[in-house]
Amino acid sequence: MHSELVNLARLINPYPLCGRLFCRCGAPFCRWGSPESKREYMAVCGCRLRPIDADTIERCVYADAARRDPTLTAGPWPDPPAEVLARLYSRIDVGGTVDDVRFVPRA
Repeated sequence: MHSELVNLARLINPYPLCGRLFCRCGAPFCRWGSPESKREYMAVCGCRLRPIDADTIERCVYADAARRDPTLTAGPWPDPPAEVLARLYSRIDVGGTVDDVRFVPRA
């Protein structure tokens, strides 16, 4: 299911986490592409030396979104993924690894 959401998100907006994804230091992640044409997010703050694989972090975020709002797993999302995520989160902070993620819900 989450793979389907990632694929749908990529068709609508290839980088749906832009503007929501931040380094723990507060620097925003931006879209990034490697020479191998992988989709990635990168923060230029210097805390991270390597970009984050877009599919990996997006799966993590979509899994958390589905836990917060189970209706999202019932079928296609009612709105584009970037809009749904904007309603759920004010920001998503990433630490040293993709497993070190802090979701800040929208108040």
